[in-house]
Amino acid sequence: MKTLFALALIMSGAVVFFGCSTATPPDINLRYDQNQSFDYYETIDAYQKLSDYYSEASLIEMGISDTGKPLHLFMISGNSDFDPVSIKAKGKTIILIMNGIHAGEPVGIDASIQYAIDVLDNRDGAANVLENTVLAIIPVYNIDGSLNRSPYFRMNQDGPEVKGSRRNALNIDLNRDFVKQDSRASKSFASLFHYLDPDIFIDTHTTNGADHQFTMTLIPTLYQKLPPAMGEFFHKEMVATMYERMNSETPWGMCPYVQTIRRGDVRSGLTGFNDHPYFSSGYAALFNTFPFITETLVYKPFPDRVRSTIDFIRMLTEFSSENNEQIRTLRADAKQYTKHTREFVLDWSLDRSRHEPFYFRGYEMEESLSPVTGRTINIFNHDKPWEDTVAFYNYYLPSLKVEAPTAYIIPQAWDDVINRMELNGVKMNRLQQDSIIEVEIIFIDSFQASQRPNQGRQLISQATTRTRMVKRQFYQGDVIIYVNQDSNNYIVHMLEPLAPASFFSWGFFNSTLEDGEWFSLYSFENLAYEMLMNNPALLETFENMKASDHDFANDPLAQLQFLYDQLPQSDVVTSADFYPVSRIYHP
Repeated sequence: MKTLFALALIMSGAVVFFGCSTATPPDINLRYDQNQSFDYYETIDAYQKLSDYYSEASLIEMGISDTGKPLHLFMISGNSDFDPVSIKAKGKTIILIMNGIHAGEPVGIDASIQYAIDVLDNRDGAANVLENTVLAIIPVYNIDGSLNRSPYFRMNQDGPEVKGSRRNALNIDLNRDFVKQDSRASKSFASLFHYLDPDIFIDTHTTNGADHQFTMTLIPTLYQKLPPAMGEFFHKEMVATMYERMNSETPWGMCPYVQTIRRGDVRSGLTGFNDHPYFSSGYAALFNTFPFITETLVYKPFPDRVRSTIDFIRMLTEFSSENNEQIRTLRADAKQYTKHTREFVLDWSLDRSRHEPFYFRGYEMEESLSPVTGRTINIFNHDKPWEDTVAFYNYYLPSLKVEAPTAYIIPQAWDDVINRMELNGVKMNRLQQDSIIEVEIIFIDSFQASQRPNQGRQLISQATTRTRMVKRQFYQGDVIIYVNQDSNNYIVHMLEPLAPASFFSWGFFNSTLEDGEWFSLYSFENLAYEMLMNNPALLETFENMKASDHDFANDPLAQLQFLYDQLPQSDVVTSADFYPVSRIYHP
């Protein structure tokens, strides 16, 4: 138990009390200046010491990793209130900072500890932000990768000396697992995320690729994905302020994450990053959180990368505190907008007719012969820096829209899908009795399956579909999900089969793409003949198809399949290529 003793700090006219249980401040010696990053055990120990000393700090366990280690959440709250519901009732914003999702990119692990110390010690008035904000930190997300350390991971980084591995114990990339949630870590994260319902989210990374003069690069979610008022504020105020401050008040500078119109050529123009919901920022955007991924440049010294991450976190927290009321209002309005809108955009394409200027500071790229392989390689010549205004193409247009139904209905057999939706805060109803319900069903006419596993799954893409209204049998316990919730964006993105990050795209329904019921070649020939003789219109259609389609005319199986598909409800009965999630359009 922590005992509070008074250490009153006068900040901006407010009195904030910092309490501790011992007289000696915790001894936490970060070593990023020595090119070393804290390992997992050192990190948790540091936060435990802060939690033990300060009554404004709390370290709790929020689930489990795939190696069985607990996933921790560290919170800093100025009045020692760590209950998210109570925090929001008091009018404060919550900032969630996640570190070490790629344990080979540990910059945020050390930066967050340092910033937590700065705030709790009120260094240079850092605790002022606690008047309007609460900090929530995931010390290490990819615990599995953090435990697996080596100097030979991410060897192109300029430090630290030893790093963790990119993938977790299941050998999947956790920054592709936010919606499919195959790992225990991602399930724990979902519970933590919805427990906090953060207003702002920061995911700290390090990037390689193009070399330039900026230490920090940034991936904010596409502002077009957010409800209009929220998106405009995010783009014109929040993101713009972060670029302005990072470039004018720090030696590090910040530019957009480097994606270019022509590969490797920054002068051809930079493009925004379409962060699908399987990325952390795309996932957070589904729930109307303001999300950022920071990507420090791998070629910059580790101490500089840590300090630039500290500065970004500090400045964004200050912005949150200063704009607290507007952020909370925009999110509240966005939730109502999402709850009542009927049209949802599932995917986006870059608009090359619109761009804005960005002042870029790069290095000339030159070709050189590798002394090892003799092949031609590109190098960035630091003796030839350049500065110029380049086009930043950051506007995306909807490329896939859908009108949401009144509800979706999922047969209870698909409990992997149902459980994940429940974990993500989706409200659902169970049928109380067997029922025949009129629904729109979806058939998958064609698709492309990945040749190799991706994140442990066989992905489905390039699907084409058709629909039909039918009366379908459902059973007691099947699940109805109404599209009238705060989580509508998540519901529609996950249940519409053509969405790029849907459960269907991730292969959750692959068994429905296999033929189950079929017909006997021996016996169906006679039945097919009777069908044609008893239905002149069908006979005419059949003969016309053979006359106009050479392949069809020479494929007896295709001919029999065509006739079999004309049987009433045959493709419903077989369940082959029949998407099991149905749409309901009536109350």
